[in-house]
Amino acid sequence: MILYTGHSQYFGQDTYFTEHPVLTVEFAELLVRKQVKMVGMDMPSPDKYPFEVHKCLFHNRVLIIENLTNLDQLLHAESFEIIALPLHIRADSSVARVIAKVK
Repeated sequence: MILYTGHSQYFGQDTYFTEHPVLTVEFAELLVRKQVKMVGMDMPSPDKYPFEVHKCLFHNRVLIIENLTNLDQLLHAESFEIIALPLHIRADSSVARVIAKVK
């Protein structure tokens, strides 16, 4: 699942990290119930401290992709595939190359 909020327009500004939208725990629980495997977003994090959304998603093996950009280019695509290529390292997170293949 990809979430477009338009927030990536603030990348490079302090407000990108301090005033980003957040997901609710209820929405995270809905993603889990719907068996979503990955959620990508155009903001730096799905939540803020104490990171309950992170905990809910990770506990249920839902991957999170943060800091996506140019998602507006997918708004009118009939369908697309997201390909995420993280570094092959032992860590709880990784830099990743994320691309969309428009069909």
